[in-house]
Amino acid sequence: MPEALNQNVGAVRPDTLTRDTFRSAIDGQLILAPLTKGGNLPFRRLCAYFGADVTMSEMAYARQLVKGAKMERARLYRAPSEKCFGVQIACKQIAEGARAAELVSASGAQWIDLNCGCPTIEVSRRGLGAVLLRKPRKLGTLVEGLASASDLPLSVKVRLGVDAQKINVFEVAQTLEAAGAVAVTVHGRTMEQRYRKPADWALIEQVAAAVSIPVVGNGDILTHYEARRRLEQHGCTAVMAGRGALIKPWIFKEFVEGPALSP
Repeated sequence: MPEALNQNVGAVRPDTLTRDTFRSAIDGQLILAPLTKGGNLPFRRLCAYFGADVTMSEMAYARQLVKGAKMERARLYRAPSEKCFGVQIACKQIAEGARAAELVSASGAQWIDLNCGCPTIEVSRRGLGAVLLRKPRKLGTLVEGLASASDLPLSVKVRLGVDAQKINVFEVAQTLEAAGAVAVTVHGRTMEQRYRKPADWALIEQVAAAVSIPVVGNGDILTHYEARRRLEQHGCTAVMAGRGALIKPWIFKEFVEGPALSP
């Protein structure tokens, strides 16, 4: 078995990120998205083996983390081969999120990401994920509280809005920047659209121009050609692949080296 796939899990690495170093850590990268029910540790190790330098955990519910749920705590594990690892949490209360952030920090992760982009019923019925976009000011208060409660950098993953009639991603992104987020990942669809329409990269580009913090573009990156094109043409600091990585975990190697690899 390749050495990168045969390492002990859970080792805490000494490397840390700050608000000042976060941008350089993700600059020009193809990031592995936080894939619920897909981005488990074995899959992330595989992606790291194929060249993914920046990886993210599956979404973890802050409340379950705080309660000590084993399945949720397992999402915090980081493999030594993961060079730059962030944990995504879902929460709507500052106190819960702050306690979860302590657990994330102790696990060896380098930054925290707040999920404000998940469109599923399972998440939205709890008042989490993309439904948080309905009230930007309240979301800003949450982010400000979380950012001040932890030494780890805090990023936020969002969608364009709740639906096509309520696209408020510009207000949301500017609110997040003012609240202390170090970056915002923009998925180019609304919550209502889920994955039914092509991602709107024109809007992602406009968001990148509207804020000074890094913007990570996300949506329909299924090949390394698409990843490179989006990175070069849309003003993003980095791009993120979810389904594209599930289809071809070696998309990261292709992104760096260029030629397509045969399965």
